[in-house]
Amino acid sequence: MLTVLEVTLPVFALVLCGWIAARRRLLGDVGVEGINAFVFWFALPAMLFRAVSAHPVSKIADVRFFAAFLLAGAVLYAGVLWTARRRPAGDRTALAFSATHGNVGYLGLPLLAQFGDDGRLPAMVMAMIADICVLIVGTIVLFEFARSGAGGPDGEIPLHRRVGAALGGLLRTPLILGILCGLVFSATGARLPEAADSFVRLLAQAAGPCALFAIGASLGGRTVVVDATVRGLMLAKLVLHPLLVGAAMWAFGADPTLAAIGVLAAALPTASNTYILSQRYGVDTRAIGSAIVVGTFTAAATVSFVIWLLQLKPA
Repeated sequence: MLTVLEVTLPVFALVLCGWIAARRRLLGDVGVEGINAFVFWFALPAMLFRAVSAHPVSKIADVRFFAAFLLAGAVLYAGVLWTARRRPAGDRTALAFSATHGNVGYLGLPLLAQFGDDGRLPAMVMAMIADICVLIVGTIVLFEFARSGAGGPDGEIPLHRRVGAALGGLLRTPLILGILCGLVFSATGARLPEAADSFVRLLAQAAGPCALFAIGASLGGRTVVVDATVRGLMLAKLVLHPLLVGAAMWAFGADPTLAAIGVLAAALPTASNTYILSQRYGVDTRAIGSAIVVGTFTAAATVSFVIWLLQLKPA
């Protein structure tokens, strides 16, 4: 367990540094936005490109992994929707999204990078692809249905056009583009010129610390109220989600190494995307914001326990 903490505590200590910087006003809103922009547009795409391009395409296209990860997420998503069935449609969708969408990009990739590149990183990339290409898109569809049913301001625009525009926007995000470029280089065996490779490597090395600091800084200004809804979201995300993914991986006979990373990805706390997207659709985000803040710091203990339980060790 001590070895696990030697890996996880520095990661969450960086998150804490960002949180303290925001709470003490050492970093203003503009500064937080700047760090987030650097991570989102430059550093993380570079990390994803290097992670994907260094491994065969077959390692990032494991059907059993995708099926198990998506099925477990769908079961939990549907369960939260049913549990919150008395709430408005938009609120139900936001809660289900929060219970299943983990911080794989900003937290999962830097965390796994601490273990060394021994072939496990592509599994975390697969989890992120499943989250972005299926979970986020599906949630947007449900949000759009909820808004159309409520007579939202965009009701005159056909639903399929709004969903298509949202999907097109996701496919143009830097994270997806980094993955796609990495797949091209992996499939063709192409290599970057030495100077370009050094540049990408420097960007990739900055992704981890900056992303972790940005998580904390983004959480620093949020008001926290822990009620039954917040506790339920944390239980669903930090406990039920990894349990369901583990059971699904076992049922589908997924590769044990990939399955372990899938469980770790599911154990990560809720991503800030849930708050941003829910707010965009006019949903009450107070419980979601609190669950993100408290869940992120609680994950320092729960994720460490999951890593110890899975017997994940540095390469």
